[in-house]
Amino acid sequence: MYDWTKLGVLILSSEVQDVQATLVGVHKTAQDRSRKSRDEFIESGFILLKDMRFSDLTVSGLAKHCGRSVGAFYKRFEDKEGFFRALQFAAVERDQKIIRARLADAPLANLSAAEVLNALVDTLSDIFSSEVRGVLRESLLRVREPEDGWAPMRDSGRVIQQTVVDRLKSEYSHLSEADAERKLRFCYQIVVGVLQNDLVNDFHTFSTRDKSIRAALKATVTDHMMSSSRY
Repeated sequence: MYDWTKLGVLILSSEVQDVQATLVGVHKTAQDRSRKSRDEFIESGFILLKDMRFSDLTVSGLAKHCGRSVGAFYKRFEDKEGFFRALQFAAVERDQKIIRARLADAPLANLSAAEVLNALVDTLSDIFSSEVRGVLRESLLRVREPEDGWAPMRDSGRVIQQTVVDRLKSEYSHLSEADAERKLRFCYQIVVGVLQNDLVNDFHTFSTRDKSIRAALKATVTDHMMSSSRY
């Protein structure tokens, strides 16, 4: 089993210059051009996985897409699983940049409670419909496997959830802080649950494709927080 528990620390660490090379199955790259080649494979992986399953992705097809050789792939990655870890890491790294820009303490400080909830929905909807959507889908489908493919995304989500709870739990005068916290955590679960379902079931009325899903989620979480229910 791969240990993802230090992922967030590695992403934010200024002491590790080439974090991708710390992952199991990703070879160290000594030169800038080697890192550039590795990153080109990752970009192609993002693009191809938007329309295909990882099991159908071939090393030869990946190499052709990014204009590199199969040999170049194996110089950067031990195998497809090492490549998938690199994809996951790159996806979470990108998502963290979005999260820090929108959902950290500073950007949320001057927003109303309703605006914070809207920012939460918009940020998560943007992430789930971004260029890393295919990696998120494949990671979610591996949640029951020994390595738990969703672990790095789950850890990132816990940080988002706690930030929103800390910012909003005292903002609702009709609720105790304990009740507000419980309801906020449920709101987060609603948003993520709906977006996860959209990842793997592409036939619902509400979708990330036309942004209808985010409008419905905003209305749902706002109404829930304004209700008098404790849950």
